[in-house]
Amino acid sequence: MLKILILSLILTENVFSLIVNPTLNETFIHNTYKYDELIDLTVNKTVMHILDFEEDSDILSVYPTRVHVGTNDSISVDYPLLVTASQQKGISSWDLPLVINTKNKVLYFNDMARTLCPHDAGPNITAQGRPSMTLSTSSPNNVTVKIKVRRVQDFYLEVNKEVTLNVTPSTPKYYYFSFDRDPLNLPHSQRSHLLFPKFNYTIPKSVLLTIDSDDDVCAIVSIQSNSCPVFDNERDVTYRGYHFTMTRKGGITVTQSMFPRGFYVVFIVMESDERCSGVAARAHDRRKTFRFEAAASVSAAEYAAGALAALALVLLVALLAPLAHALSCASHETVIIIENEPVPSSSRDVAGIADDTPIVSRHSDEFESEVESEAEAAAAPLTLAGLSRARPQAHSRRSYRYFTSSLTVAVVYALPVVQLLATYQARVRQSGDQDVCYYNFLCALPLGALSDGNHVASNAGYVLLGAAFMLQVRWRQARRAAAPYRGDVGIPEHPGLLYSMGLALVMEGVLSACYHLCPNKMNFQFDSSFMYVTAVLCMVKLYQSRHPDVNASANTTFLLLAFVMAIGVIGIMDPNPYFWAVFTIAHLSICFFLTLKIYYVGKFKMPYYVGMFAVLLYVNECRCGHEGASLARRAVAALRARGRAALRPARPARALLLAVVNVCNWALAAYGMYEHNGDFARHLLAVLLGNTLLHTCCYVALKLRHGERLPPAAWLWLALAPAAWAAAAAFFLDSRTKWSETAARSRTHNAPCTALRVFDSHDLWHLASAAAIFFSFNLLLIIDDPLADTPRHLIPVF
Repeated sequence: MLKILILSLILTENVFSLIVNPTLNETFIHNTYKYDELIDLTVNKTVMHILDFEEDSDILSVYPTRVHVGTNDSISVDYPLLVTASQQKGISSWDLPLVINTKNKVLYFNDMARTLCPHDAGPNITAQGRPSMTLSTSSPNNVTVKIKVRRVQDFYLEVNKEVTLNVTPSTPKYYYFSFDRDPLNLPHSQRSHLLFPKFNYTIPKSVLLTIDSDDDVCAIVSIQSNSCPVFDNERDVTYRGYHFTMTRKGGITVTQSMFPRGFYVVFIVMESDERCSGVAARAHDRRKTFRFEAAASVSAAEYAAGALAALALVLLVALLAPLAHALSCASHETVIIIENEPVPSSSRDVAGIADDTPIVSRHSDEFESEVESEAEAAAAPLTLAGLSRARPQAHSRRSYRYFTSSLTVAVVYALPVVQLLATYQARVRQSGDQDVCYYNFLCALPLGALSDGNHVASNAGYVLLGAAFMLQVRWRQARRAAAPYRGDVGIPEHPGLLYSMGLALVMEGVLSACYHLCPNKMNFQFDSSFMYVTAVLCMVKLYQSRHPDVNASANTTFLLLAFVMAIGVIGIMDPNPYFWAVFTIAHLSICFFLTLKIYYVGKFKMPYYVGMFAVLLYVNECRCGHEGASLARRAVAALRARGRAALRPARPARALLLAVVNVCNWALAAYGMYEHNGDFARHLLAVLLGNTLLHTCCYVALKLRHGERLPPAAWLWLALAPAAWAAAAAFFLDSRTKWSETAARSRTHNAPCTALRVFDSHDLWHLASAAAIFFSFNLLLIIDDPLADTPRHLIPVF
């Protein structure tokens, strides 16, 4: 009788079917339900439900189906609820509860929602098939299930339309953007009975996807091609397309060349925040609200206009050099500075020394037991004649060693950098992991094979201005060679050192461009290395102007640079407080030593054995109960003999400038110790560039203090360089990425392009710093031109 009843029900309207398997004691309930209705069902290990769905109208059949399943009952993880959705071209399955194991807590989700893959997404969409679903469980207890299916009417994204959505780990969502003129692509006759989304019929070839959120819950966003299945869970989302983590802000530029027909945008809330924050935070509410929008990216015409504008600006900066030269020529007059003849010092009247013998060799084995008194030093000032005894050919040879060393370092350093960064770029394209490279994704404009072409191209300013400076040096060298030899007059020029400065600027552009192929913590030193070189070479140039024979050799200089770069790498890899403390002590110790050397014009010498002897003597006095007695007696004797004059520096101008420099360095060191964050490379760059600028200011001030005239063009560079450096510093501090943080947190600093829709603040830093360095180089190049006809015994050393 029961079999007859079941058969009659099946043969009727097929609205309800009940199939009983007496052998297995199982009941299969097959029923047809409608969309947008909340359905209550009960399942256990003996009851399984099979659900079909129907709609009153096909008007929404072009949209995909989203399934919502939940329960208020406690479901054991040993007896989960199994949900299966069958479509024409695939099957999807899930289980409840969703279990999330974090380091601090286990989370259970008793509800889930999934969007069924629209197999016909893209051209020639006709209708999305209705699924057939199965609910089952092995639980011996009844489980009440609520289920609802609906059409996702906001599934197709429109240009410049913001979409808001809520996501949990168990309810991921995704949407579709089409690059076709109309993704439905149907004739008008087939549209009449369907409700289609409104599409922009001028869809761009490139779109910027901007995503915002008001909470710090960690999420992953994936960009996938329009094929099924769509990977919408944390475990397999990384196997297709492009993906990145985010908290409050995210973005990516997608072009039609990447996805010719269109792409899915998948939103998934991650099980924990560790990947975004870097620490295992306590588990909390895993619900996240997104707001996102697809907007037209920069067109090719806008891209070209921005690039040409930047190029024009760089060329304008380069043209300032010949204009400044014309200004100097228009007001040129020969001036010989006449001062009281200084008392001849032993440094100028040493007999038996060849002209090409450096003065530094005369005292290499001489031990000075006491520091010369300030009065004696002031009575016998040094002049350039005493520190420039080498022949011009010897000066030229030594200076060209800087250029050959710079060229060798540039080639050896750059080749592996290019190879490494090209490998990074290929890795990103193959894996799709957008967390590898720390771009400003809201202003990362693809250019050919480059993911961030604008940040690469903006480095052209370094290359062009560096080449322009080298051409200036070559032109000056040709003029000097054509002029008759004038004897020992003027400041000796070191063309090789000047060439190496120009080459350093060129290589800064090359390596910075390489760094921006894939910027991250592991390769930041490539971006800053030749900035270090530039800063050190400028300081060498300033010192060499007044100390031609006693300057550091090229080998020593580049050995020092290698040491600085090694410190930078250590600081990037492990910036712990102990490292900061050691670096700060070394920094301030070097400042103190150089202060004494500069104040006493190189006459203050303290070999290591003198320092050791002083320490031992001090310890012995402490043991004898006469701590510091000898030092105190000296101080009292000096005060009795000279009164307050003993406290007055013999060189007040130099003392004041050195005091300012030391205060600045102490302030910078204190700030570094207070912050001691992971961005040590930026601190090291600030130390080197800051001291270079301070050294330049001191040099100019001492020139004016000694009554030396500055050429008109130098005043132009003195006006332009600080303005350019101030602008560059402002742009540099307005950082749009933070490689010292996680990729997700770095994205919170991202911002859209501000200049011509092509460049952001970091691009402007490239352009402004290139101009600032170029102006500074030109200042160093011509600052001593008025001394060209001044005898060297009248040029003071400072």
